[in-house]
Amino acid sequence: MKKGVFCYAMASLCIVSVMSSCDDDDDNKLAPGYSGKDISGQVELVRDAETKKAVLNVSTDNAWQLYAGTAEDDIDLSAPYLDGSGKGTFDVDADTKTRSLFLFTTSEGQGFVAEKHLPMEGGYNFRDLGGIKNSEGRFVKWGKIFRTDEMNKLTDEDLAYLASTGLKTVVDFRTEAEKKGGMGGMIPEAYDKNPSTVEKTYELPINAGNIFSDEVIGYISGGATAEQLEPIMVRTYEEIVSVDEYVDMLKQFFTYVQNENCLPLSYHCSAGKDRTGVATMLILSALGVDKATIMNDYMFSKECIAGKYDRYVAMLPAIAPLVTVKENYLNAAYDKITEKYGSVDKFLTETLQIDIQKMKDLYLY
Repeated sequence: MKKGVFCYAMASLCIVSVMSSCDDDDDNKLAPGYSGKDISGQVELVRDAETKKAVLNVSTDNAWQLYAGTAEDDIDLSAPYLDGSGKGTFDVDADTKTRSLFLFTTSEGQGFVAEKHLPMEGGYNFRDLGGIKNSEGRFVKWGKIFRTDEMNKLTDEDLAYLASTGLKTVVDFRTEAEKKGGMGGMIPEAYDKNPSTVEKTYELPINAGNIFSDEVIGYISGGATAEQLEPIMVRTYEEIVSVDEYVDMLKQFFTYVQNENCLPLSYHCSAGKDRTGVATMLILSALGVDKATIMNDYMFSKECIAGKYDRYVAMLPAIAPLVTVKENYLNAAYDKITEKYGSVDKFLTETLQIDIQKMKDLYLY
């Protein structure tokens, strides 16, 4: 082979090699998002309600890296914020005044992580629906939609923290009577305190689920036992999805949920478990989340609201079934929907007029 031809061939080979190497680098370049094996069950971020300090609970044996930002498009991928190898609980020196979003990576996969249970000193049941996996293997976006309990006792630190999420819309399912308080002052006034970022608030009162309604108080005054009060909760869940007035409220609710200009959005009742629980079941159903996962999320309210109603239960032990969650409560809503509308899907698309594809586009990665 002539020398010139040989040199040309070698140069071409080097160029191809370099280009191939560059392609490999591009393939291996870290990008924010969910990919590889589902590792969402291997990591959990928890913040203290009072101090807002964060810890990372890791359950994988693999080496891992944590990258930090405030949203998926501004996570700093240049260097890990924190890294380690194997299981443990690790302090995360994150800004206590700002909600952060992290990318957790291992050799098996990667995904976003943030605190699911928001650290509210003046609230109990503030949760991000982000990170929940649907039956197609897609995940609900973080920081888009929040379920909460009443917002009347939020501290200045709580409000600043919520403002850092960019929360824009608050929907309240409580009745005016619930907000005014009552029972001789035993139930205090409970009007919401909203973070500075909130632009719109909407009141969609659903009396079913008001555990201190005149009807419920009448039963209690008449000496009803806990066993006699539990069926009231079953009926409450049935009514939320079957009484025309309440169904109209849910239909209106979903016009806000499906309006991108309303996001981020939060919705709540008093405890964030009954009316809010049913609304969450409907949202997650529309996003293709299976019933078992929805039920687990619903039952998590029992842990979140622990202590919220202890004072009232101490005075009125019979109300215990009214201030908790049970699977048969939410199942009553499922059963009533099937009985009256044929299926959950029909209720969502025909009665509530939810655009399933639009919901998935708005809320799923």
